Amino acid sequence: MMFKRLLISGAAAMCLVGNAQAQLGQNLFIGNAKALALGNAVTADPPGIDSIHFNPAGLVKLKGTKQHLKLIVGNADISAKFIADDEYLELIEDTPGLGEDPTANTTSEIESFAVYLPAMGITEIPVIAAPLGGLSYNPPGSDITFATAAYAPLILGYTRDDDDPGIYYGRELGLARITYLSPTIGWQISDSLSVGAGIAFSYMGVGLNLDYRAANYFIGAGTSLTETYCNAIAGEGGPFAGICADDASISPFDRVFTLEVDLEEAFSPTFNFGILWEPTSWFTWGLVYQSEAADTLEGDVLVDINPELINFIGGIVKDGGLLEAAFNTFFSGINQELFVDDGKIERTGSIEITMPQHIATGISVRVLPSLKINFDVKWTETSKWEELDFRFDSPIDTLGLLGFLEGVSGDGLTVPRKYEDTTNWAIGFEYQYNDQLALRLGYEPRKSGIPDDKRDFLLPLGDFDLIGVGFEYKLDQDQIFDFAVGYGKIDEYVATGDSTNGNDQRADNFVYNPSAGQDVHYTTEFLLFEFSYLSNF
Repeated sequence: MMFKRLLISGAAAMCLVGNAQAQLGQNLFIGNAKALALGNAVTADPPGIDSIHFNPAGLVKLKGTKQHLKLIVGNADISAKFIADDEYLELIEDTPGLGEDPTANTTSEIESFAVYLPAMGITEIPVIAAPLGGLSYNPPGSDITFATAAYAPLILGYTRDDDDPGIYYGRELGLARITYLSPTIGWQISDSLSVGAGIAFSYMGVGLNLDYRAANYFIGAGTSLTETYCNAIAGEGGPFAGICADDASISPFDRVFTLEVDLEEAFSPTFNFGILWEPTSWFTWGLVYQSEAADTLEGDVLVDINPELINFIGGIVKDGGLLEAAFNTFFSGINQELFVDDGKIERTGSIEITMPQHIATGISVRVLPSLKINFDVKWTETSKWEELDFRFDSPIDTLGLLGFLEGVSGDGLTVPRKYEDTTNWAIGFEYQYNDQLALRLGYEPRKSGIPDDKRDFLLPLGDFDLIGVGFEYKLDQDQIFDFAVGYGKIDEYVATGDSTNGNDQRADNFVYNPSAGQDVHYTTEFLLFEFSYLSNF
């Protein structure tokens, strides 16, 4: 059962990666100050060269040769409280062999930010920062504009101290989806109608270092029975006496293993298409479609099993009798994995991840000569995360023993997620103070697509409100400076037993359940500063 839990926890992390890109990171790391300040309600009011992402038809607004330089600087706080009530504390106190739960009534805080970089893996960074940019070219007298840009649909990661209770949700995590090339065209079909299309080529990488524990009542009962047996044979010896050694004692609150995952895909293409219709000088309608990306991330997986667990298993099978001989004969692969390799199981593997398709439509209305209001409605097919399929290049024999379990085999496993499609809206206000200065305010309530019974602290996601403020200042006819500040906070309280992905109390839940019996209250709070400069090139 241990290896089933191991791989499902790792695969669940990969699944959350995709949902993070689809909801939490969507549009935040593009680096466009105008979009952030307007709450990303820019489908009918595309922002310069970043129209490549928000609505390619907007490129027709760019004349001549333009360069767009951008900088993102951000700060975030990710924390959690693990709350144990008196009933839980009394239960573990009254159960022989359990001792104390070191995570009960503690607080977790990240130590530093991190990102996953090509050839470097998980890399600590002092702050979330990324220089980005793009170029556009409209030949004289042409109705077509060509452009390309670099942007980051997803940058997310963190590290924790070794003694932080949050290490059971990830000691290190680094995610990155970086679009490095995005050839796109905008075409002015008529005075009122424009279309645009482009292909974005991206790199995607994910790294995870996770200490796993099995905080499960069934495992706790097994620990209690072991202690009772060892007390009964104390000083006399007996069958399986090896499980009573000091270095073979393990409880549900100990680390069972450490999981390390490094997976990446350097070539991930997506397709964007947009329409812009301007029937009058005061009204514009826009539509953008962003295709899904079906990626296969490949790389390395390492499982480092707690030596005390290996000694416990050894106390059962390595007693010099028939059981040991049978184990070595019929379970040679498992014997190799656990005892010969000292519990360090290395494999190469792959996982298929689909970035969900996204559609947005919106209007931009100039209600007063100096006031413009943008309104968008957006849909993301997050239900693509019905399940996740994880494959190994060579079998794990121990996992093969669990083939009778649904979705589990020695070659890999299928993990149910059952996420939901999301529909969101956003609104933005722009006030033209004078010919040079425009002031902006935006609001976007975001839905995560994660059902209540699937929330956990591995990636601290949830519904949140994005608030953006900023301004545009025209230095002259050919130079525009934009600045924006964005703020958001995720605040989730998962009561005991409410989530099958973190604190389920069912004895038969062996998937990923590090906080069984405890409430988990986690928050993610972030502040983004985005600068951009558009000029002739």
